[in-house]
Amino acid sequence: MRTKEEDKELDYLFDLQGYLVLKGAISKDDLAEMNGWVDDHWEIVENPPLLGNAQLDVNPGEEYWIGNVEVHSYGPDDGVNFQNIVEGGAVFERLIDHPAWHPLAERYVNPVNGLSIHENLLNVRGPGGFLYIHCGGHTPLFYLTFRQHNTGEWMVGQINVLMALEDIGPGDGPTVLVPGSHKATEIHPRLELDGKGIVAAHHEREAAGTALAMKEIYLEAGDVVFFTDAITHGSAERTNPGYRRSVIFRYSPRYLRTRFNYQLSSELSARLTPRRREILEPVAPRGSMLTPAGSG
Repeated sequence: MRTKEEDKELDYLFDLQGYLVLKGAISKDDLAEMNGWVDDHWEIVENPPLLGNAQLDVNPGEEYWIGNVEVHSYGPDDGVNFQNIVEGGAVFERLIDHPAWHPLAERYVNPVNGLSIHENLLNVRGPGGFLYIHCGGHTPLFYLTFRQHNTGEWMVGQINVLMALEDIGPGDGPTVLVPGSHKATEIHPRLELDGKGIVAAHHEREAAGTALAMKEIYLEAGDVVFFTDAITHGSAERTNPGYRRSVIFRYSPRYLRTRFNYQLSSELSARLTPRRREILEPVAPRGSMLTPAGSG
């Protein structure tokens, strides 16, 4: 458990930089269990199905599911995503309110706003894979809000928690970001198109790691990089052999719907603790409230 002094240091660094590195956040047992899940589905990593993405009009294909986990891709360079990974087993459920980062996410999003998980996935990315540059303080999207008043009240619209399942070093396709860019009003040169700021530069098909002022974030297995989605970020190209393995949970105020509108399976719903259920389903679906004709 962190002391008040340690929390103050984290608050200062998060406000200043827009990110934190939480060392050794995940236990060796949980790492082994998550890596075992990846190994059990390795055939899909090496021979992924035809994956569709209507947003980018990339490889229009059919949906592909492993139980209640969807196999997905944002584009040809991003690798394979196992979306809705909380349905993959108990180890992923434990990440929902993990003590290493859940209290921080709750404080920075602000308890008044409540907390939900906007997206949860496991990503496996091989040689040549990368993510393009996106986001920044110039972007007028409400979930990229970042405010910290001198009263100590925070209001952060979205927080990404990226967990390294194996070491991620130079050449491994690390996460990259521009420290402090969550507060920038100037537009990053690569995020300017026809004189206007854009959210993401996927049109360039270039790794974010080559962009101006990017910093590579190196992690050991079990480390976590915790950052506001407002920061300008992406990933470097993986130039080493092998695959990068990571799990990403994105926390938001409870008013923001989940990214792909997955519904809880009855099996998962029955297992969830009340707190985990509140995070995954902060606004429960309502049944019909209509009064049958003549019953009044």
